[in-house]
Amino acid sequence: MNHDRLCAIGHNLADSMASGLGFVIGYYPMDVFGEAASSPEALIEIDFLNGRVVRGAPSGELEAAIVLYAEGLPEFCQSNGAKITDFKALSATFNTTALGRRVLLSVTDQSGRSSTTEYRGVPLKRLKALDSLGRIRKVPRQLSATNI
Repeated sequence: MNHDRLCAIGHNLADSMASGLGFVIGYYPMDVFGEAASSPEALIEIDFLNGRVVRGAPSGELEAAIVLYAEGLPEFCQSNGAKITDFKALSATFNTTALGRRVLLSVTDQSGRSSTTEYRGVPLKRLKALDSLGRIRKVPRQLSATNI
């Protein structure tokens, strides 16, 4: 499976959660950024494949939503032309900084290719920067050391 397609699936999951509406799992209101801000670590990291919180202290309602995301992931992958087994790892870290709401999405596919993409705002958008010719371009994904 194409790594970029898996990243797009991960982005859609994280964006659904960041929007506060949870449309991927139906209509499930939540405030992941608010809960991240009040968490002792000032963030919430979610493992979408296993439906659990890796870091942070979410409410019981948010934990229930995370389980629903994990349960709905196989069907969501299938509707997007992938299989859940195409992922080796899929996680998102939500936090709020002085620059606004931020999500770091980490995707590892079965071939071992791993990347981390930073998104800002709601809806989630990739950061942009000027290239060497002064053109605005999306900031590239950060590939893990094993992929370089």
